[in-house]
Amino acid sequence: MPKIKVPATTANLGPGYDTLGLALSLYNDFEIEKREDEQLKIKIIDQNKNKEIKIAAEDNLIALAYKKYFNFIAEDLRGAEIVEKMHTPLARGLGSSSSAIIGGLAAAAVVSGKLISENDFIQLAVELEKHPDNVVPALVGGLTVNFYCNNNYDYYKIDVEQELDFILVVPDFELKTENLRQVLPAEIDYPSAINNLSRVGLLTAAFINRDYKLLKTAMEDQLHQPYRKKLIKGFDQVLEAAYSSGAYGAALSGAGPTILACARQNSAQIAENMKKVFESNSIRTDSFIVKACNQSLYQYLKEEISQNA
Repeated sequence: MPKIKVPATTANLGPGYDTLGLALSLYNDFEIEKREDEQLKIKIIDQNKNKEIKIAAEDNLIALAYKKYFNFIAEDLRGAEIVEKMHTPLARGLGSSSSAIIGGLAAAAVVSGKLISENDFIQLAVELEKHPDNVVPALVGGLTVNFYCNNNYDYYKIDVEQELDFILVVPDFELKTENLRQVLPAEIDYPSAINNLSRVGLLTAAFINRDYKLLKTAMEDQLHQPYRKKLIKGFDQVLEAAYSSGAYGAALSGAGPTILACARQNSAQIAENMKKVFESNSIRTDSFIVKACNQSLYQYLKEEISQNA
């Protein structure tokens, strides 16, 4: 059976709350073996901490996604043993839940030997994740502009050049997305909405035209970052350290607490200077310097399943 690699993602990218997401070259590996019975056995290993993660069956997104896929294709469940080797830190704003969902759906496609359409795949994933900006780039790669139209989730994909580095500084504490939504205001005002609309246009133009000097302004946000940053000690100073070290843009990754910066050079020093701010606040951090992942996992599944048909 093939090994499936699901990329980490950074969602809410800059001003793109619930709309912009980017796939990254930091992967979670899924090893899949068919069983002769209908039992589904799942093991999740945190490669960063070299330990197994225990998740209750009713909360296991890999299992929920796997079963949902078989229900969708109206076939009896086929048993499998799935091992996820996680390189993405858990609950840090890098799409670990989306990776589990896409991995579970992909595993079911491989075991069943039946690949549903990309559109149906996306709808199933969003039903489980509730918003598209993590699951869609995890499936199709690149920077995706995600939108809902005619009762259907769809996307526009922008391939991101490989010369650009994405610096991820990951504080050693968890922020759960469901809790972080509770800190957001019930209503927003027109000036905040207009601010974000202008920045979304600017950010997509920056990536399409590779004009990254626009990103400092384009990554400004007034919809979620001002509220969530209060839970991250030293947040503004971390962004200042990124920019003073040469980053093009910097923002909260997903719901946090990871902070993302992008640059073409001096990336290691940018990461180090961002980490120093956290350390001055007695917060231990890890860091990763990665690229965008433009490859489509869906296309890989299509080729793999057709070869084994």
